[in-house]
Amino acid sequence: MKKGIYRRLALTGIRKNKQLYFPYLLSGTVMVMVFYILAFLAASDMVHNLRGGEAMTTLLILGEALIGVFSIPFLFYTSSALMRKRKKEFGLYNILGMNKGNILASLIWETLITYGIVMFTGICFGILFSKIGELGLVNIMEEEIGYRIYIEWKAVLTALVLYGGIYIFIFLNIALQIRQNNPIELLHSEAAGERPPKSRRVLAGAGLMLIIGAYAWALRLENPRDAMVRLMMIAGVVVVGTYLLFIAGSVFLCGWLKKRKRYYYKTAHFVTVSSLSYRMKRNGASLASICILATVILVALVGTAGFYTGVDDIIGRHYPYDLGAVIEMDISEQEEISRTYKTELEAALKDTNAAVSKTIALYEVGLDAPIENGVLDLSVDIYKNAPEEGNAAEWNRYLENYICVRVISLEDYNQLCHTSEELGESEVFLAGGKRSAEAKSIRNWDGSEYTVKKTVKQMPALSVFELYGSYSDMMMDYMVLVVPDMNRFWDSFDAAAWSTKNQVLCFWEYGVRLAEERERQLVIGDACEERIRELAEEENATGYTWYTKAEKWAKMKSLAGGVLFLALVISTVFVFAATLIMYYKQISEGYEDQRQFSVMRKIGMTTREIRRSINSQMLTVFGLPLLMAGVHLTFALPGIYQVLKAAVLDNRPLLIRTAVVSFLLFAIAYALVYLITTRTYFKIVNRK
Repeated sequence: MKKGIYRRLALTGIRKNKQLYFPYLLSGTVMVMVFYILAFLAASDMVHNLRGGEAMTTLLILGEALIGVFSIPFLFYTSSALMRKRKKEFGLYNILGMNKGNILASLIWETLITYGIVMFTGICFGILFSKIGELGLVNIMEEEIGYRIYIEWKAVLTALVLYGGIYIFIFLNIALQIRQNNPIELLHSEAAGERPPKSRRVLAGAGLMLIIGAYAWALRLENPRDAMVRLMMIAGVVVVGTYLLFIAGSVFLCGWLKKRKRYYYKTAHFVTVSSLSYRMKRNGASLASICILATVILVALVGTAGFYTGVDDIIGRHYPYDLGAVIEMDISEQEEISRTYKTELEAALKDTNAAVSKTIALYEVGLDAPIENGVLDLSVDIYKNAPEEGNAAEWNRYLENYICVRVISLEDYNQLCHTSEELGESEVFLAGGKRSAEAKSIRNWDGSEYTVKKTVKQMPALSVFELYGSYSDMMMDYMVLVVPDMNRFWDSFDAAAWSTKNQVLCFWEYGVRLAEERERQLVIGDACEERIRELAEEENATGYTWYTKAEKWAKMKSLAGGVLFLALVISTVFVFAATLIMYYKQISEGYEDQRQFSVMRKIGMTTREIRRSINSQMLTVFGLPLLMAGVHLTFALPGIYQVLKAAVLDNRPLLIRTAVVSFLLFAIAYALVYLITTRTYFKIVNRK
C-alpha cells in the first residue's frame, strides 16, 4: 500500500470517532497526570522534610502504585468500549480489500498516536499541576513551603515505561480480537450478545444473602483491635455479593417488572424495561463496578475526612496537658526520683519564662488482671497458662480475658477530676472500662480484699492512658482503680516475687498547662525535653516519655492532612473513572438504540415520550449504583467508627455528619454526570 496510508487511516479513524476517542484520550491523560503528580510529591525533598513527611512519602508511594495498578483495568475497559463501536468499521475495511495485517498496521499507528498524545499532555499537565498539588498538600497539612517549579525526571521515565507497557497490552488484546473474528462477525459485533438473558434466581439470592450477611457482620464490630482486618474481609464479601446481585438480580428484576402489567405497559416503562432486560447480562458488571467505585470513594472520604476533622479531638484526648513527662521507675525510688524530676522541670520552665497556668503531679501503677465471679483479681499469675512467646495471635486472644488496670490514689483522682470523693479503708472505686460494672470487689496480692464502693464512666485525663492505654484499648479493656491510700495498698506487695507473675509498672507523671501560643510551646517543650533527657541519662532511668502537645498536634495534623489529600486525589480519579464507565456505556447504547427509537417515532412516539423514556432508563441505570453505594456506606459506618476509635477518635456524631456531607457532595457530582450523559444520549438517539 501507498507509503503513509496507515498513518492517515489512523488519523482519520481518530478524527471520525472523536466523540468516543476524546474521552479515551482524556482518561489516559488524567491517569498519567495523577501518576506523575503523586510520583513527583513522593520524590519531593520539600514534602519529605515536613513534620510527618516520612509517613506522607510512604503514603504517596502507595497512592502512586494504586493509580498505576488501577490504570490497567480502567484503560482496558475504555479501549474495549471504543473498539466495540469500531469493529464494524474494521469489518467494512476487510470486505473492501484490506487484509487483517493492513488493519493491524493502522491500529499500530493509532496506538502510537494515542500513546504520544496521552504521554505528552499527561506529563505536561502533571508538571503544571504538580506544584499546585504540592501547595494543596502542605496547605491541608498546615505547613509552609517555597515556590519552585521543576521536572522530576524519574517520575517522567517511570510513567513512560509503565503506560508504554499498558498500551502495548491494549494493542495486543485488540489485535487478538480482530484476528479471531471474520469480517461478517466484525460487521455485526454491535449486535452481539443481544439475546435475552436467563433469570438466575439462585445467583441473585446468593448475592443478596452475602450482602445481608456482610451487613450483619459489620454491625457486630465492637473491637478496634481487629476492626480493620474484619472490615477488609467484609468488603470482599460485599464486592462478590454486589456483582452477583447486579448481574443476576437485575435480570430477575427486569423479568419481574415485565410481569407487572400496570407498570410495564406504559410508554416510558415499556421501552426502558425492554432495553434494560436485554442488556443487563452485559451491563450488570458495569453497574456493579460503578457501585463499588462509588462505595470506595465514599468510605475513603468519610474515613479520612473524619480523621482530619477530628484531629483536635484526638489530640485533646491523647494529650490533656501542653507539656507532659511520664517517668517509669522502681517502686522503692518513686519519692526520690519524682522530687528530682519535678525540680528540674520547674527550673526549665523558669529559665524559659514560661507562662504556666496549671501543673499536676501524680503516681500511677499499671498491671493486668482478670475479672472472675465479680472479683477483679490482682493476685492471678498471668503467665501461668499463657501461650508460647512469639505467637502474637494466641497472645492477643489470651489477653482478651484480661484488663489493663491503672492504680492511682484518691487524693490524685480528686485533684484530677475536681471531685471530693471519699473512701473507707477497705473501699475502692473504678473509673472507665467496659467491664468495670462486673467487679464487686478487688483481691489484692496477699489475698486481702477491697469492696468496690461504686463505678463511674468518666476516666481521669492522664496522658499515660494514651501512651500505653491506646495499646491496651487495641488489645484489652482497661480501667482506673482508685484506692484510699497508695502506701497501704503496697504494703503487701513483694516486687521480687511478683516480677515472675505479672508485669507491674510504676509511673510518675507531670503535666503542665501553658498560657502560650503554639510556637512558644514548641520552644519551651524543647528546653524541658532536653533537661529531662540529660537527667534520665545521669540517673540511668528505667524509661521516660516526653510530649509537647503542639508538636504532637502538628505531626497528627500533617499525617491526617496527607491522608485526606491522598484520599481526595484517588477519589477524584475514581469519580472520573466511574463517570467515563457510565458515559461509554450509555453512549455506546445510544448508537445501538438509534434504530429502535427511529422505529418508535414512525409508529407515533412523540419527542416528549422519547425523552421521558430516556429519563426513566437513565434514572434507573444511574440510581441503582448510587442507592446501593449509600446502603453500603450506611452499614460500613460501624466499621469505620471502630477503625477511627483505634486512634482514640470516639466521636460518632462527627462521623455521621461527615458521612452525610460526603454522600450529598458525591450525589451532586453524580447528578451532574447524569444530566450531561442523558443530554448526550438524547442527541444521539434523536438523530434522523
